[in-house]
Amino acid sequence: MTFCLSILPAQDHLDALIQNVLHGSRDSAAVYLPTMEQRYPNNPSLMYLKGLLENNGEEAMVIFSKLYNTHPTSEYGDDAVMKVAEYYYAAGMYVKAANWLKKMPIYYSRSEHIERAVKLFLNSLIVSGHKDTAVFYSRVFKRQFPSLDVDGKINDLLRDFEKSDQEKKSAKEFAPKFSTPEVTPVEIMDETPIVTIDANNASGIYSLQTGAYSVMENAESQKINLIIAGFSARINELYKSNRTLYAVRIGHYDSKEDAQKVGAQIKAKLGINTIVITNN
Repeated sequence: MTFCLSILPAQDHLDALIQNVLHGSRDSAAVYLPTMEQRYPNNPSLMYLKGLLENNGEEAMVIFSKLYNTHPTSEYGDDAVMKVAEYYYAAGMYVKAANWLKKMPIYYSRSEHIERAVKLFLNSLIVSGHKDTAVFYSRVFKRQFPSLDVDGKINDLLRDFEKSDQEKKSAKEFAPKFSTPEVTPVEIMDETPIVTIDANNASGIYSLQTGAYSVMENAESQKINLIIAGFSARINELYKSNRTLYAVRIGHYDSKEDAQKVGAQIKAKLGINTIVITNN
């Protein structure tokens, strides 16, 4: 095997080493890693291989995070996201796990890991105290992934959680006391009517909206993702039910049809749903 690997092109060589590690054979990869790091220091496949070989879970998580942040569209981008999410999930850091798992249906909807990602995402929300958000996303996933038994998954997860919760409550000395997570909860899309505080004066009657967020940082994150993907995104401040929301919007279009065409591109490229809104 070592001889065969030595005559393969670089990418094929890396892919073969990765498969070896995934199947439990680490020796060849460990031998080749130092040399290949010198030759291809920023290669995403090499970064993934390095993460697989790292024995320290936290260090491996850092490597996989860097892979996603620097090469999100690489062959192993979805694998890296799952590795980071699984690290946080195993560590009991469910809100952080959910934030990473949410990337899978958005950016990697065709990944082989999507079914597991959906289940872990929903469960992370449930056990971190966001059951309503989990139910909301289960409906979204049911539409997005009709082949997955999302209803069955959410019902099983809720039932298991309630059973576990009741068992804990029955033992008085271990009675749980829920507190608000320190990390910002997962935001959901708000499609109800809203009133704009500062109307945008740019030309074009219609725009696209991806969501309205109560936390500015979440809106900024969504805007940045859209801009990186090549879409002209902005944030409009909105007022609804005596509170401020931050809506992420894209473009100014003369017709609904033009807006819908761009919305289809966003859906295909990022997996993000949009609605057409009228600029005030």
